[in-house]
Amino acid sequence: MIMENLLENQLILRCKQGDSSAFGLLVKNYRKQLYTYLVRMSGSRVAAEDLLQDTLIKAWKAIPKYKEQNKFSSWLFSIAHNIAMDSYRKNKVRAIIKYTDEQDNEPGSESLQYNIETEELKNIIIESIETLSEKQQHVFLLRQHSGMSFKEIAEATDQPLNTVLSHMNYAVKKLKKILREKNAI
Repeated sequence: MIMENLLENQLILRCKQGDSSAFGLLVKNYRKQLYTYLVRMSGSRVAAEDLLQDTLIKAWKAIPKYKEQNKFSSWLFSIAHNIAMDSYRKNKVRAIIKYTDEQDNEPGSESLQYNIETEELKNIIIESIETLSEKQQHVFLLRQHSGMSFKEIAEATDQPLNTVLSHMNYAVKKLKKILREKNAI
């Protein structure tokens, strides 16, 4: 962990000096998590790819202002969150959360029955997440896909920590209730 932080700090320093190859190495560790988060936020893989590109461009331009006391992953996810929210506001269309895990679609990976049950459960979970308020969805998805702490989510979304904790608490309670009603848990 210390070596990872040291390497990350060295890459950040190189980025601040204009080294774009260091930036590529720096964001490589977060690319999949960012993409998954943006797919869920936007409801579209194509839109998520655009949002990811916008996020990386904005991060590259802003890296000279990055303050090392902040966790880099939190800073990067904050940018992604803001880009996704800006896109949401511009389009004024509520994002439909869709996500299909490619691993579940590999032929022969599991029994047909298991795949059907897994897909049904995934759809129930997606539908359940869609019933959450917008703020609850954002906190829930950031927590699930970014690995950010609640404090980091509060900073990224510019909300008080207690508000973020409250959104997560209500989200989890609502999801559990819905999943119980549908006999999914």
